[in-house]
Amino acid sequence: MINEQIEILCKEKEQELLDKYFGNLVHEAAIERPETIGEYTMDLPLKIEAEFRTFLEGLWKEAAPEALKGSPLILEEQKLRKLMTDDDREGLHYAYKDAIEVTLWERLTKTNHKDVTFYKGLLFEYTRDLLMVMRNDFLEEITGNHIKNKAFEDD
Repeated sequence: MINEQIEILCKEKEQELLDKYFGNLVHEAAIERPETIGEYTMDLPLKIEAEFRTFLEGLWKEAAPEALKGSPLILEEQKLRKLMTDDDREGLHYAYKDAIEVTLWERLTKTNHKDVTFYKGLLFEYTRDLLMVMRNDFLEEITGNHIKNKAFEDD
């Protein structure tokens, strides 16, 4: 399997997971206008991350470079997630608090859906970015083109 095919498979799986867990957020926000977050909890990205990781491990067994065949897949997604998302998590946390707290005014006017929609959008973006980081980390392992290696080539 060539690297371009692997990247396409990864992108397709990312989109499949996003569709599976987030569906059509625009339709939901415009038509359904939910007043609660439902199954969109703060741990949803970790659940999706675990499912994507399982997929990547299976792909690794098929497509790992010959020198690494039989070795476990080592991804740095936890470290990368922390570096990438410190600001995002803080904003997500505030949006989550706003979405789950329904004020009296929001209850009377049925306007908490605005907070819920904003939170779900941030959760979607956070998850999408997390999957992209995992894909790029995986592709670095497959191709052997590591960012840190390129930085030291000129020395």
